[in-house]
Amino acid sequence: MKLALLDIGSTAARLEVVDLGRSRMPRADWSVKARTRLAEHTCADGVVDESGVQQAVRAVRHCVRAAADQRPDTLVAFGTSAVRDAANALRLREELSEAAGVRIGVLSPRDEAAVTYHAARRWHARSGTPMTTVDIGGGTIDVATGVGLEPDEVVSLPFGAARLTRQFLPDDPPHPHQVDELVQAVRRTIRRSLRSFADADLGHPVALSKVLRQLAVLTESSPGRVVRHPDHLSLAKLRPWIPRLAQLDQAQRAALPGVSRSRARRILAGAVVAELILRAIGVDELEICPWGLREGLVFRFAEAHDGSSGDVRELMTTLFR
Repeated sequence: MKLALLDIGSTAARLEVVDLGRSRMPRADWSVKARTRLAEHTCADGVVDESGVQQAVRAVRHCVRAAADQRPDTLVAFGTSAVRDAANALRLREELSEAAGVRIGVLSPRDEAAVTYHAARRWHARSGTPMTTVDIGGGTIDVATGVGLEPDEVVSLPFGAARLTRQFLPDDPPHPHQVDELVQAVRRTIRRSLRSFADADLGHPVALSKVLRQLAVLTESSPGRVVRHPDHLSLAKLRPWIPRLAQLDQAQRAALPGVSRSRARRILAGAVVAELILRAIGVDELEICPWGLREGLVFRFAEAHDGSSGDVRELMTTLFR
C-alpha cells in the first residue's frame, strides 16, 4: 500500500510517499516540498493573514498535484501547531482541506509529542530502558520520557520558537530588554513544569526538532569547518552562543553554519528555550535523532496496515482531531 503523508508546517508543506508493504523503515520513496511561510504570516494576535493563507494553499496544491503521478492509495494530511493554534484555524483548515482534497487533521500537543517519542524509540531500537525526548517546535515545546514505545510522561508547553519570537522578539535584532523579558516569562514555568524530570531517571536524552539540529550544527562547527551532521547538542557549547545570536539580525544569523533562512529569525528563541529545558531537567547533552513526527506517523500507519485489512486512513482517524 502506497501512503501519501502531507505535513503542513510553519515553514513548508512536505508530501512523502511511502510503500507500507515494501519497507519496515519510515523512508519515503518520493517526496516534494513547498514553502508555506505560515510563521512569517502569523500576526501578534495569532491570526494567519490573507497572504499567508493563500501562500499555504498554493503550497498544498503544488504538493498534491506533484504527487498525482505517484498514484498513492491514500492521502493523509495534517497540520502542525502553526495550523492547529492559529486564531483563524477553522478557516485556515477549511481552505487547506479544499486545496488538498482531503480533510486536514491536527494532533493534540500531547499526541504529537507521543508520536515523535515513538519515532525516537524506534530509531534507537532500544526497549526496557529509560529514554527522554526534547522537541522544540514552532508553537510548542515537548518533553517526554518512558521505557517503552509510548511515553509514560509528557509535558507540552506553548513556548515554541516561532511563537516566542512573535510574542517577545518583534525587533530585528531584538533589544536586550526583549530577550530578558522572554527569559523571565518562560523560565519559571519551564522549571515548575519539568520539576519531575529533574528527579527522574531520564536514561538516554534525545533531541528531535530541526531547531535543535541546527543549533547542534552551529555549536559544533568552527571557523573554516562546518560539522554538517553532528551527533549531539552540548549545553556548554550552546550557552555562549545565546548572547552572540541576540546581537545579530536575521540575515546575519542565516549566514551562520547550519542556520537556515527560514529559521534564522526564531533560532535565538529556540536557543534560549533549549538552554532552559536542559538546565531544568539536569541534562548536559542531547543526542540528535534524525526522525520525528512524520516518521512516527509512518510507523503508526504501518502498524495499522499490518494489523488489519481495513482502510488505513479510517483506522487512524482517531489520532487526528
